[in-house]
Amino acid sequence: MAGTSIRETLLNRSAETVSRSGKPAEFLRYIHNFRGFAILVIVASHVISSLEWGNDRVEDFVQILVGNGTVYFVFIAGFLFQFLSHKYEFGSYLIKKFRYVLLPYSLVSIPAIGLCLADKIYTPPEWYLERFADASILKQIGMFYLTGAHLPPFWFIPMIGLFYLISPALILLDRTPKAYWVLPTLLIVTLLVPRPYDNGAIQSFVHFLSVYVLGMFCSHFRDKLFPIVQKHFLWLIASVLVLTALEFWIEPRPIPLNSLNKLIVCLLVIYFLWRTEAQTPKPFHAVMGFLAQLSFGIYFLHDYFIIAYFGAASKFNFPPFWTDANLLIFSLIFSFGLGASLVSIVLLKRILGKKSRFVIGS
Repeated sequence: MAGTSIRETLLNRSAETVSRSGKPAEFLRYIHNFRGFAILVIVASHVISSLEWGNDRVEDFVQILVGNGTVYFVFIAGFLFQFLSHKYEFGSYLIKKFRYVLLPYSLVSIPAIGLCLADKIYTPPEWYLERFADASILKQIGMFYLTGAHLPPFWFIPMIGLFYLISPALILLDRTPKAYWVLPTLLIVTLLVPRPYDNGAIQSFVHFLSVYVLGMFCSHFRDKLFPIVQKHFLWLIASVLVLTALEFWIEPRPIPLNSLNKLIVCLLVIYFLWRTEAQTPKPFHAVMGFLAQLSFGIYFLHDYFIIAYFGAASKFNFPPFWTDANLLIFSLIFSFGLGASLVSIVLLKRILGKKSRFVIGS
């Protein structure tokens, strides 16, 4: 070990193990921990969006920092897609995604669609009402499933479904490494095609395509990634600060910059989690691993509890303090939404066993 640099030592220690068949092991702790971090950000962002803000500039700043956590989810999805691509087969891949993503989405959506149709507790977004309020019940139900408008986080599923459909093209790209030179063009597309106000699946797909492909790229070249991030770490930090300042000060707010900013944050976070993995206390790994394992269940359930809180606040005329944007109320609602989701998932897993994945994705 003499003469070996700290960086080389960490690379050797952190590199994934390889099976006798030559295929990579199917676990990277830093990505697993990042999944846990990502779902916490997702829950936090939906709480923040639901609070009553007295200062628009403060809200903008918080949204810049915490919002658009979708970038983390899409980056991780692309990373894991490439990491597991050695066993890719289109038919079985689609079946797996149907069982563990689309089927739970269909089932968990039923109460939300019922509430929307009954106009109880939660009302669909204005754009949805303008387009489909006068449509038949069956058409409305179909459009809810196609748009995800029945619950704020659910727009993600129709969008990610498009990635499942083009997965053969993504596999071809990954098996032709020079094709990754398309990434700069895709990043420009992300800046030119913003995330739509109605979270439409097709435009969202176009916007987030660079994020998914960059996740694939980082997995494909993961043995070279961290030395590069380490070398340019301060420049990456500076880039995040500059992009944050630009997004805050430019009017109207250049929202596409946020996705680019969050991509840089992805690199910094996975580097930090990898770099500190050996020194991180075991309870941290345990908590992040627990959240990562249940992340899809948390994703599907948490907004039900957030909406229930605000529905109760409206029905029982809570004083404004209980829905205002402050650290205490944020912490209360965040803990309630996350905690109630975890309790529900654990109970369902005990009742349904392995079949719980068909219902809540976890």
